[in-house]
Amino acid sequence: MTEKTKKKLKSAEQLIDHMKSKGIKFNLVSEKEAINYLENNNNYFKLAAFRKNYPKHPAGEFEGQYIDLEFAYLKDLAIIDMTLRYTVVHLALDIEHHAKLQLMRGAEAHNEDGYAIIKDYFDSLDDDKRSRAKAEIERNVNSIYCGAIINKHKEAYPIWAFIEIVPFGQLLSFYRFCTDRYKDKKMQNTWYQLMACKEIRNASAHSNCVLNDLTPNSAKYNTSNDVMKSLSAIKGISKNTRKSKMSNARIQQIVTLLYVHRNIVTSAGVLNKGKAKLKDLTDRMDKHADYYQGLDMIRSAFGFLKK
Repeated sequence: MTEKTKKKLKSAEQLIDHMKSKGIKFNLVSEKEAINYLENNNNYFKLAAFRKNYPKHPAGEFEGQYIDLEFAYLKDLAIIDMTLRYTVVHLALDIEHHAKLQLMRGAEAHNEDGYAIIKDYFDSLDDDKRSRAKAEIERNVNSIYCGAIINKHKEAYPIWAFIEIVPFGQLLSFYRFCTDRYKDKKMQNTWYQLMACKEIRNASAHSNCVLNDLTPNSAKYNTSNDVMKSLSAIKGISKNTRKSKMSNARIQQIVTLLYVHRNIVTSAGVLNKGKAKLKDLTDRMDKHADYYQGLDMIRSAFGFLKK
């Protein structure tokens, strides 16, 4: 990057002028209110990410400018996105907890030695992966939350301690090891679904924008057959709609997370709490539904997710 291509840090006032030059309007939210929002609620870089969902004039006097895009629309979408991320993290924590329960139930059902199964797991890894896995654990040796568990069991981890001290990625690695160990086809399918959950979980936990690209054909992998079959049972969602919406990587991961939550969580109380969180999310999607009437990509994505 050269000095010419570097962008200068702009004040909120300068950013408002920049947005106006891009065709963004301030009829529903005043410029003064927008300045306050950028200074105290959200940064321009994150807010501007949602512009990707809006069309531009292809030619003419306003070529390259956004078509009927209000600052209020970006603000509303940013708030919905934040609500979605909080909901995803909530559901993902439920999933992680119940995945651990599933692993413990599997070990009990197969009469596992709690220490031997973890030794076998580490032995199954190549030298590089084993070193990285152990380093992931040992970097938390001074943690006030799990350091005592690590210090107590560092010579030999039992499964009940191991699953409580490893990050989600390594938990899924161990989950895959167990699917192979037990030759459990259903568990294997769940592992693939959990890998999709991991991406949306990590993005949400790191406060990455989720709804800033709802265009189709961005999914790298096919959706799980189980998830597609479950979607086909929902009234009002056609085959073409399923195919189109699930070709978007973000929607694919969100829907897969919802499917896994419904199928892996065994606590009625946790399921009901999840439903309440989803109700709050869909209510927030509907708060300014009129903002999206002329934008089918966002309106239809919200409708699909709500169903």
